[in-house]
Amino acid sequence: MKRSKRFLGGLLVSGLLASGFAAPLAADEPQICECREGLEMEGTPWIRLMPGDMTGGYFVLRNHGERDYRIVAADAPISEVVELHEHAHVDGVMRMRQVDGLEIPAGERLLLEPGGLHLMFIRLHEPLTAGDWIPVILEFDDGGTMEIHARVQRGEGSSDSHSRGHMMDDDTHPMDPEHGQHGH
Repeated sequence: MKRSKRFLGGLLVSGLLASGFAAPLAADEPQICECREGLEMEGTPWIRLMPGDMTGGYFVLRNHGERDYRIVAADAPISEVVELHEHAHVDGVMRMRQVDGLEIPAGERLLLEPGGLHLMFIRLHEPLTAGDWIPVILEFDDGGTMEIHARVQRGEGSSDSHSRGHMMDDDTHPMDPEHGQHGH
C-alpha cells in the first residue's frame, strides 16, 4: 500500500502542479468525473464541511459497463490520509472501520453515503470552505486511476455519524466521543 500511496501522491501533485494549482479548486464547477470506461457519476460528489481535522466524502458511481471494478485507495490534496471506510452495527454499537476495497459490479452502482460506505479524509491540512471543489484520485485494483471533483458542503438533512461520536474498531483511529473527532 505504501507504493500505491506514493504513486497516487506523485500523480496527484504532478497533475495539480501541471494545471496551475495545488489547493482546492475555486468555486467554478469543474468536470465532476473523469470516469473510467463504463462508469458514470450520479449527482455531485461531496465532502462534509465540519470542524476538526477529519471528514467524510460521499458519491454515487454507476457501472454501465460489462466489467467489474474495485476501488482500493484514494488520495486528495486536503489531507494526509484518505481511507475507504464503512459503518456497521457491532454488538449494538455503530462502528466505523477501514475496508480494503469498494466493489462496483457490472450493471450496479456504488453508494457512498453518511452512515454507510464513505471516504475518510484524515488529518486535514487546513479548514475546508463551503463551495470549494476538491480533486480526489481513486485507484483501482488493476492499477488504473480516475479523478473526481467533490464539492465541500454542509450535510443538512443527512445522518452524521462522523460528528456524533460513534465508536470505531480497535484497528482504526478511535473517536473522541466528546468532540466527535479522531483522537491522535
